[in-house]
Amino acid sequence: MEKEAKDKREELLDSLSKGLFLLQLFASEGTSLTIQEVAEKLDVTRAAARRLLHTLLHHGYVMQEGKAFWVTPKVIELGYAYFAAMDLPTLARKPMRLLAEQLNETCSLAVLDGSSIVLIAREEPQQMVRLDMTVGRRMPAYAHSLGRALLAFLDADRWEAYLANTELKKLTQFTTCTRGGLERKLAQVRAEDYSLLISEMVDGLAGLSVPLRERDGHVIASLGVSMVLGSRTEKQIIRQCLPALRETAGKVEALLHAMGK
Repeated sequence: MEKEAKDKREELLDSLSKGLFLLQLFASEGTSLTIQEVAEKLDVTRAAARRLLHTLLHHGYVMQEGKAFWVTPKVIELGYAYFAAMDLPTLARKPMRLLAEQLNETCSLAVLDGSSIVLIAREEPQQMVRLDMTVGRRMPAYAHSLGRALLAFLDADRWEAYLANTELKKLTQFTTCTRGGLERKLAQVRAEDYSLLISEMVDGLAGLSVPLRERDGHVIASLGVSMVLGSRTEKQIIRQCLPALRETAGKVEALLHAMGK
């Protein structure tokens, strides 16, 4: 074991390790540092501390004024680069998982594709009853809460194109499947900024969804929870689920905005 640990240490680049320690030092100190302070805190010579600071200065990660050095906003790019390489389902996974466990309901993320929504992420709690909502599944947008949270924010041209290419069928006795009825429902979604459907796609199932927006306000996806209705009323679903759903949507949007998307 000792030989293996020694071999691993020999693979490390000492100067890079010290540079990372220096960035961590700035993060923990939260203030400017001098060459002497860096040398003492990292237990290196003044010459080594000077080289470390001037390397970061050369690459724009620190600034200097007199004897003091402090980090620049460019350091943030080191973290944002990680998020920028991630797609929306990956960004949303942890917040969605926490929401599913908190509410004990299935949580899904969807985008609009033609006449359908496509599930691009899904998290479910540890429970016996599981809903058949696998990633990649397509469902009619007009009859699903995730879909209406997207349809409500289409511009006039895209809405007309949607209607021209979509057959509004009655899937259950509760399905809204006329243009006038659907437009009234979508106006309500825009006013309330959430979509609640009960038994419109499958009798006995309910869904509550909210839109996800880019920084400029453009709706790019929807986030929702699906559940077996049971004895719950609309008011109970909204009271029990909407605050947590909106909070989770806000977390996902914050990650998107941090990426500049």
